[in-house]
Amino acid sequence: MSKLGPYAYYRTHIDVIQESLQSLDLSKVDEFVDLLLNCKGKIFFTGIGKNGHVAAKATSTFSSIGLPCFFINPVDSVHGDMGVINKGDILVAISKSGNTEELIHFLKHVEHKDCKIVSIHSNRNNKSLEYSSMDIDLKVRMEADHLNIVPTCSIAVFTVFLQSVACEISQRKELTLEQFVKNHPGGSIGKVLDEEIL
Repeated sequence: MSKLGPYAYYRTHIDVIQESLQSLDLSKVDEFVDLLLNCKGKIFFTGIGKNGHVAAKATSTFSSIGLPCFFINPVDSVHGDMGVINKGDILVAISKSGNTEELIHFLKHVEHKDCKIVSIHSNRNNKSLEYSSMDIDLKVRMEADHLNIVPTCSIAVFTVFLQSVACEISQRKELTLEQFVKNHPGGSIGKVLDEEIL
């Protein structure tokens, strides 16, 4: 048993995030930010399994800063839910491998919707790229667990990246405290912010 315990795994997460940060293609990231900011339609986030949770969290954050964002389940969508996707929309697909069968099946059909597909991944040779007009490789070197297989570091990297993009968009939109409160009036955050405004 490691004497460092969870600390060592915590450190691994930080190291992998740092490595991913240093490998970022900043021009692609800026292009991604511009794409989301200038979207005239809806923005959808999608993913399978743990990446579905990352997509749902991104949807929540981006919605709170005023972007028209929605989570779409790639499995359910091929059973009728794809009707919400239209030309001019953006679909952000999150997958470490970019080869998940259910996701690829979904993207194959979304392609006919004539919307922009952005792939967030960590595998430069993956099937999702066949359907994507843009991709961002976050280069996750390893997972944190002793088997190097449990989605740990990859989930952390994808989450931190998308939350960082949201922060940048919030700043570019010059989002005010009053505007944020209208989108987030509930909970402790809403109460504190509401008191500050009043």
